[in-house]
Amino acid sequence: MVYEHTLGEEKYTFVDEVQNPRSVTLLIKGPNGHTTQQIQDALRDGLRAVKNGLEDAALVPGAGAFEVACAAHLVAHTKKAAKGRAKMGIQAFADALLIIPKTLAQNGGFDVQDVVVALQVTPLSGVAF
Repeated sequence: MVYEHTLGEEKYTFVDEVQNPRSVTLLIKGPNGHTTQQIQDALRDGLRAVKNGLEDAALVPGAGAFEVACAAHLVAHTKKAAKGRAKMGIQAFADALLIIPKTLAQNGGFDVQDVVVALQVTPLSGVAF
Protein backbone atom coordinates (compact mmCIF):
# COMPACT_ATOMS: atom_id res chain seq x y z
CA MET A 1 0.00 0.00 0.00
CA VAL A 2 1.47 3.35 -1.05
CA TYR A 3 0.05 6.60 0.28
CA GLU A 4 1.05 10.20 0.80
CA HIS A 5 0.67 11.91 4.15
CA THR A 6 1.20 15.57 5.01
CA LEU A 7 3.04 16.37 8.25
CA GLY A 8 3.23 20.09 8.79
CA GLU A 9 4.18 21.62 5.47
CA GLU A 10 6.02 18.54 4.19
CA LYS A 11 4.49 15.69 2.21
CA TYR A 12 5.79 12.18 2.89
CA THR A 13 5.18 9.03 0.88
CA PHE A 14 4.75 5.83 2.87
CA VAL A 15 4.97 2.25 1.62
CA ASP A 16 3.27 -0.25 3.95
CA GLU A 17 2.45 -3.94 3.95
CA VAL A 18 5.57 -4.92 2.00
CA GLN A 19 5.74 -8.60 1.01
CA ASN A 20 9.47 -8.99 1.80
CA PRO A 21 10.42 -6.66 4.68
CA ARG A 22 14.15 -7.31 4.07
CA SER A 23 14.06 -5.25 0.91
CA VAL A 24 13.89 -1.51 0.56
CA THR A 25 12.13 0.57 -2.03
CA LEU A 26 13.37 4.08 -2.55
CA LEU A 27 10.89 6.49 -4.07
CA ILE A 28 12.66 9.45 -5.63
CA LYS A 29 10.63 12.57 -6.20
CA GLY A 30 11.68 15.98 -7.36
CA PRO A 31 10.35 19.15 -8.96
CA ASN A 32 11.72 18.21 -12.39
CA GLY A 33 13.50 15.42 -14.27
CA HIS A 34 16.95 16.95 -13.87
CA THR A 35 16.70 17.07 -10.07
CA THR A 36 15.35 13.55 -9.93
CA GLN A 37 18.23 12.30 -12.08
CA GLN A 38 20.79 14.05 -9.84
CA ILE A 39 19.25 12.46 -6.74
CA GLN A 40 19.26 9.05 -8.44
CA ASP A 41 22.93 9.43 -9.45
CA ALA A 42 23.98 10.51 -5.95
CA LEU A 43 22.07 7.64 -4.37
CA ARG A 44 23.59 5.09 -6.78
CA ASP A 45 27.11 6.44 -6.15
CA GLY A 46 26.65 6.30 -2.38
CA LEU A 47 25.27 2.78 -2.41
CA ARG A 48 28.06 1.66 -4.73
CA ALA A 49 30.66 3.09 -2.34
CA VAL A 50 29.14 1.15 0.57
CA LYS A 51 28.97 -2.03 -1.55
CA ASN A 52 32.61 -1.68 -2.63
CA GLY A 53 33.75 -1.09 0.94
CA LEU A 54 31.94 -4.17 2.20
CA GLU A 55 33.12 -6.39 -0.65
CA ASP A 56 36.74 -5.25 -0.47
CA ALA A 57 36.79 -5.36 3.35
CA ALA A 58 39.25 -2.49 3.13
CA LEU A 59 38.08 0.72 4.72
CA VAL A 60 40.24 3.65 5.70
CA PRO A 61 38.93 5.57 8.69
CA GLY A 62 38.43 9.25 8.03
CA ALA A 63 37.72 12.42 9.96
CA GLY A 64 41.28 12.67 11.27
CA ALA A 65 41.42 9.12 12.68
CA PHE A 66 44.72 8.34 10.96
CA GLU A 67 46.26 11.59 12.16
CA VAL A 68 45.25 10.95 15.78
CA ALA A 69 46.59 7.38 15.65
CA CYS A 70 49.83 8.47 13.98
CA ALA A 71 50.35 11.25 16.53
CA ALA A 72 49.81 8.76 19.38
CA HIS A 73 52.32 6.37 17.80
CA LEU A 74 54.89 9.15 17.41
CA VAL A 75 54.46 10.31 21.01
CA ALA A 76 54.93 6.73 22.22
CA HIS A 77 58.05 6.46 20.05
CA THR A 78 59.55 9.65 21.51
CA LYS A 79 59.12 8.24 25.02
CA LYS A 80 60.91 4.99 24.12
CA ALA A 81 63.55 5.59 21.50
CA ALA A 82 64.03 9.21 20.49
CA LYS A 83 66.67 11.40 22.09
CA GLY A 84 67.82 15.00 21.85
CA ARG A 85 66.77 17.16 18.92
CA ALA A 86 65.09 14.26 17.15
CA LYS A 87 62.69 13.96 20.09
CA MET A 88 61.65 17.60 19.70
CA GLY A 89 61.18 17.23 15.93
CA ILE A 90 59.04 14.12 16.29
CA GLN A 91 56.92 15.81 18.96
CA ALA A 92 56.45 18.88 16.73
CA PHE A 93 55.34 16.67 13.83
CA ALA A 94 52.92 14.78 16.09
CA ASP A 95 51.45 18.10 17.24
CA ALA A 96 51.14 19.26 13.63
CA LEU A 97 49.21 16.10 12.70
CA LEU A 98 46.56 17.02 15.27
CA ILE A 99 45.70 20.19 13.33
CA ILE A 100 43.41 18.16 11.05
CA PRO A 101 41.14 16.71 13.78
CA LYS A 102 41.22 20.07 15.59
CA THR A 103 40.02 21.86 12.46
CA LEU A 104 37.31 19.27 11.86
CA ALA A 105 36.12 19.63 15.45
CA GLN A 106 36.07 23.41 15.23
CA ASN A 107 34.18 23.35 11.91
CA GLY A 108 31.70 20.91 13.47
CA GLY A 109 30.98 23.31 16.33
CA PHE A 110 32.63 21.18 19.02
CA ASP A 111 35.02 22.29 21.74
CA VAL A 112 38.42 21.56 20.20
CA GLN A 113 40.25 20.66 23.41
CA ASP A 114 37.49 18.35 24.62
CA VAL A 115 37.41 16.49 21.30
CA VAL A 116 41.19 16.04 21.07
CA VAL A 117 41.41 14.85 24.68
CA ALA A 118 38.54 12.41 24.11
CA LEU A 119 40.21 11.08 20.96
CA GLN A 120 43.54 10.62 22.70
CA VAL A 121 42.15 8.72 25.69
CA THR A 122 39.82 6.49 23.66
CA PRO A 123 41.48 3.13 23.00
CA LEU A 124 41.92 2.38 19.33
CA SER A 125 40.56 -1.13 18.98
CA GLY A 126 42.21 -3.22 16.33
CA VAL A 127 45.03 -0.74 15.72
CA ALA A 128 48.51 -2.14 16.20
CA PHE A 129 51.50 0.16 16.39
